[in-house]
Amino acid sequence: MKKLLICTAVSASMALSGCQTASAEAGRNQTVAQAAVQTQVERNKANALAFYEMAFNRHKVQEATEKYVGEPYLQHNPDVADGGQAFIDAFVPFLNKHPKSKAEIKRVMADGDLVMLHVHSTMDEKDRGEAVVDIFRFDENGKIVEHWDVIQQVPEKTASGRSMF
Repeated sequence: MKKLLICTAVSASMALSGCQTASAEAGRNQTVAQAAVQTQVERNKANALAFYEMAFNRHKVQEATEKYVGEPYLQHNPDVADGGQAFIDAFVPFLNKHPKSKAEIKRVMADGDLVMLHVHSTMDEKDRGEAVVDIFRFDENGKIVEHWDVIQQVPEKTASGRSMF
């Protein structure tokens, strides 16, 4: 009887330690998965910022597209067709016409595979510019594969007296 009790106690102890090990392992796996997602989100934010800087401030649209845009590239701007080449065809002439244009990024936000930029875009130093919100969807390789935007002229003054930024 004494042997039976000892065997039962040892077996129960081993079973419980196995549960604790499995629980700890599951916790570690969840932490690793969360870190991987966070790393992807940070990578996507960095890629969105680098794409914007290269395309709209350095005016290297072709290079930015080749480096940061994937296929298929779906476009929701009603004035630009789908595909990386359509983006190049739309913005190279625009930036050639406005060589002093620049884009000042005010805010960056990310949610999963989406990155949103709140931007003050101007044609030159005299231009009040536009308030732009660009939303990019990234694939698993960190490439932009979909784009939405909302663009609004910056007024001389606002009813609230506050800036659009």
